[in-house]
Amino acid sequence: MYDPERGFPRVVVELVYDDVAAAAEWLCRVFGFRETLRQTRPDGVVGHVDLDTGGGVVMLSSAGGGLAPPGRDGPVSARMIVYVDDVDRHFKQAVAAGAEPAHEPVDKPWGLRQYLVRDPEGHVWEFTRHVRDVPPEDWGAELR
Repeated sequence: MYDPERGFPRVVVELVYDDVAAAAEWLCRVFGFRETLRQTRPDGVVGHVDLDTGGGVVMLSSAGGGLAPPGRDGPVSARMIVYVDDVDRHFKQAVAAGAEPAHEPVDKPWGLRQYLVRDPEGHVWEFTRHVRDVPPEDWGAELR
């Protein structure tokens, strides 16, 4: 199942949540992800969930062992970037389902349209789409 030789991605994000079941429900309802696997511990608590993002996999695991979610107001060291077909439509659907945007859809100098949302446990999600080709030097970058 978790075999890259059979199509499983070679890079997968695993996010830590205090309430994995609630996080999975929220992410599926708000962002349109699909739950593909659930592991429930003997005490009845959901300890792990795999989500299909429509082109990738995100794993959710329960907090513990020195790992904790960032919290709604906590510092964030990473964000999940998910490419979608229509950023504006996705934004409207996410907000209608209860998402609170960190910023609304905007075109960036590097040719992407994107918006940001922070989930209930503080993880930041960016939904984006390529809208135009822009040479890296036009926005202060260089290819290496």
